[in-house]
Amino acid sequence: MTVGPTLGTGLFVGSGQALAAGGPASLIFAYLFLSALVYCVTTAIAEVSTHSVTRNGAMFAHNYHYTSNHVGFAIAYLRWIGMSLLVPFEITAGMVHTGLWEPSASLALRMGAVMVVIFFFNMLPEKLFRRSQTVFTGIKFLATIGLIIISFYLAIRASQPRAIVGGFEYWITPGPFAEFLLLGDLGRFLGLLFCVLCSVVSFTFLPELTVQIAEDRDSEPGNSIFRYTRNSNVVTFILYILSTLALTVMAPFDDQRLTNQGRGAGLSPYMVGLIDSKIRLLPSLAGGLIFLSSVASGRTFLNLASRMLSSLAETGHAPAMFMIRNRWNVPYMSVAISAGFTWFCFLCMATTSSEVYNYLMFFITTIGCVSWLCSCLAYLQFRRVVRKSEIMPVHRSFVQPFGTYFAMGTCVLLIALNLAQVTVAPRHGLNPRNGIPAHVALNLFGLLYGGHRFIVAVRKKAAQLDSPVVEYRGDVDVDEDHPQEQVIEMEEVQAQRPEESSTTPTPNPVIS
Repeated sequence: MTVGPTLGTGLFVGSGQALAAGGPASLIFAYLFLSALVYCVTTAIAEVSTHSVTRNGAMFAHNYHYTSNHVGFAIAYLRWIGMSLLVPFEITAGMVHTGLWEPSASLALRMGAVMVVIFFFNMLPEKLFRRSQTVFTGIKFLATIGLIIISFYLAIRASQPRAIVGGFEYWITPGPFAEFLLLGDLGRFLGLLFCVLCSVVSFTFLPELTVQIAEDRDSEPGNSIFRYTRNSNVVTFILYILSTLALTVMAPFDDQRLTNQGRGAGLSPYMVGLIDSKIRLLPSLAGGLIFLSSVASGRTFLNLASRMLSSLAETGHAPAMFMIRNRWNVPYMSVAISAGFTWFCFLCMATTSSEVYNYLMFFITTIGCVSWLCSCLAYLQFRRVVRKSEIMPVHRSFVQPFGTYFAMGTCVLLIALNLAQVTVAPRHGLNPRNGIPAHVALNLFGLLYGGHRFIVAVRKKAAQLDSPVVEYRGDVDVDEDHPQEQVIEMEEVQAQRPEESSTTPTPNPVIS
């Protein structure tokens, strides 16, 4: 299932900061809202993939085909960077979860050990990696379901005397909504918005991964892509909603351990509730499973990033050395260059890991929103082509095309909210640097787009200057984009009618 790679960090660790900002009701609403957003984006990508299945996946091929080469290049490399940065993000989240918040030598050693483990798994033969992927995904599912069951058990036990964990009482005291930055209804609304921003990371790249896995199922007919994506989304959303409901009964939103005393990401609500329950060995077991899920997600994201770079090389959009594979079918050059982004986790040696978690989170979520926006643009262009060609769609979701317009408007709003943190945060005592990664991500997309457009224009101009001068002959039109081919065609035409060019025909005599 596609929930395997994304299940873990955003749900276990990031939900604590979201719960502290908005409260339990805002957390559940944020996941419901984002589930609807992801469904709209997923069905749009699935509809395009149903009509044009690509061997290299829908991650970038549709943008190249239906928007432009410049947008396709920019979003392909931006997705690769975002996917690669998810590896240090998972490592940092594991450190935050274990309470290693302050810079120290032990923190650097543990991060280095995790980096080596992740790189080792990605250098394994392809078959062994897939088998280990199945095992780790199963462990993450069992851990998630087990934590949900334990949470509801503690919530029910909270009704008994001398219970430590409040359970559903947390919805009453301190309440369903938290006030964020301001007091009153406006503060609760701002808490809801920030809760949504902190929850986006749980859904980043989920639509693209869902459709790409559906495309890889070559044994089934094309319309199975829609059925697979629909089933995957339903399973993912149910699991997420149950998990968020379980999280709300494990810790109150005013617990300072959720935000590391307001400095950023902190402990998971699961860990806060299990520590307060005073059940022996259970916090250590749950902590180990959550840390293992972060490491497993990191190794999966490194695999996806390296394969994406390899696919770019196979289609001619990246240097050819990145598609070189060893005898175990591992693109080791792509793995090595993608693994280079893991060194960003050592930013934890300059500041707290809670703040580094936020920097990487807002950078990755901005890339995800830009990716969804470009996917929606590709879908609208696809619909225009289909309508112009008078092609009957194989399958179309009932939410389209209105779902695409909703997704585009929401993505623009989320990007604007991330950018606005630079100006809003200093006035309320928050960290203004949380908005800088969003600006970097958006400017990086513009730099990739503008740079590719400039290079293509320079090469086209150079090709025109190097091409021979072509004379217009009669009423034959010359193609300015391909002058050499046009010259060859005109020479062939002249060769086929030599009598017209060399001699003048004589008139027939008049017979009287």
